[in-house]
Amino acid sequence: QRTRQGLTPVDLATLRRDADVLRRLQESAENVTCLPTLERQDIPPDVPVVAAHSTEAGGRVVTYEQATSGIVYIAAAAGSGNLPPELSDLAPFFCHAFSRIGTALRDYSEMARRIDAVTGGVGLAVQPRTGFDGAGDCIPFVALNAKSLRRNLDPMADILAELLGRYDFSDRGRLKNLLLEYRSGLESAVVHNGHRLAMSLAARHFSAASALSEAWSGVHQLLAVKRLTEDLSEERLTDVAARLGDIGQRVFSRDNVRMAVIGETDVLSAARTRVADLTAALSSAAGAGFTQPPATASRVNVREGWSTATAVNFVAAAFPAVRLEHADSPALAVIAKMLRSLYLHREIREKGGAYGGFAAYNSEDGVFSLASYRDPRIAATLDVFQGAGDFIGSGKFDDTDVKEAVLQVCAEIDKPDPPGPAARKAFYREIIGLSDELRRRFKRRLIGLTRSEVRGVAERTLGTGLADCSVVVVGSEESLREANTQLTEPLEMHKI
Repeated sequence: QRTRQGLTPVDLATLRRDADVLRRLQESAENVTCLPTLERQDIPPDVPVVAAHSTEAGGRVVTYEQATSGIVYIAAAAGSGNLPPELSDLAPFFCHAFSRIGTALRDYSEMARRIDAVTGGVGLAVQPRTGFDGAGDCIPFVALNAKSLRRNLDPMADILAELLGRYDFSDRGRLKNLLLEYRSGLESAVVHNGHRLAMSLAARHFSAASALSEAWSGVHQLLAVKRLTEDLSEERLTDVAARLGDIGQRVFSRDNVRMAVIGETDVLSAARTRVADLTAALSSAAGAGFTQPPATASRVNVREGWSTATAVNFVAAAFPAVRLEHADSPALAVIAKMLRSLYLHREIREKGGAYGGFAAYNSEDGVFSLASYRDPRIAATLDVFQGAGDFIGSGKFDDTDVKEAVLQVCAEIDKPDPPGPAARKAFYREIIGLSDELRRRFKRRLIGLTRSEVRGVAERTLGTGLADCSVVVVGSEESLREANTQLTEPLEMHKI
């Protein structure tokens, strides 16, 4: 008001005129015909394929011959579907601590020096994936990745053998420091990853993989770690160490680990032998980890607000959709791109003042999401989300818009990877049963999409999906309570 009182009638008229010019500019279509562009016929119908060179040790070891410029990659997947809930929540921290806590033979500092001296890194990560075997079951596993120069293959293999066979979490002082470090990392990432956390919370009841993804990398992982670190007494640390050891025993057994060796021809033979020795040295305990975990998700919609220390909001809406093998899947991938560029960017970023607004289609889990990033609004953004179906269904787009979205999706499919990481991706695709033929079929349908097909899928999917979607907002408690005064269906309040 003080600023307004200091303005003259001429100033006010100028502001109104400029605002009107800006509005018309935002809502008008840009002339992009003068820009160079690709056409659909320029896109190859095939997908990048990396074929396995050989399979050894009863199918437990596979090799990939790749031009890796003298680098040897070792990848492994250890099934974790056999972990009970009290161990499953600890699996992400198990991966964080595994190569940082030392072994029964060396303390953490000596092991860190060995890893740094002869490898390009050794890391573990949890992977809650969904299979493509027809049943669509969750296939959770622990992924291990390591690499070294070929002259350091033997010392790298020795390190992996020691880590996998002589892991030891009994150093309680180091364990305490790692727990606090892990908690701090999760807490500091909340605002940076607020949109991803909101999307994960919204989709967590849609499938077993979505539920496990939230438990392992979402807000519920942070809450579990907070509870765990409230009491770091010697007794509690001893219990945590025992549970971490139990995880290792359950996942690192001979029949529960599959490994890949990636490198050039002259090193594959030696590398194959070393990796086969690694698997043979694992325990012979029965392993059935590449299975659906005990806890399964039940389809439930949520409307939740999760409060944290932030001055901005992260708004997400999500609903279940078809998966990659369905005929509608390519159209959903295109719709997500079109919504982002033609609708959400304008309504949420340009008009609403958020840093960003986007749509995402997860073809593996079958989830379609809308989200905003660093958003000053909540209720208005949810109204924008509800209008997304009407926008696409109204047909306010042309063949060029569809073509550009198709090209964007193809760019993601054809994005080049270095030879080593490309083979590693192929190995993990094999674990979940995602065949090259299915990927090829998806891309060919994608390239042939028409405007009418996109509109038809939008009418069948977005309208009903958004009318029955889950909504989650991550923001400050004050902004969430204010939003609840504006919403017909208020958000259920939670605290991060």
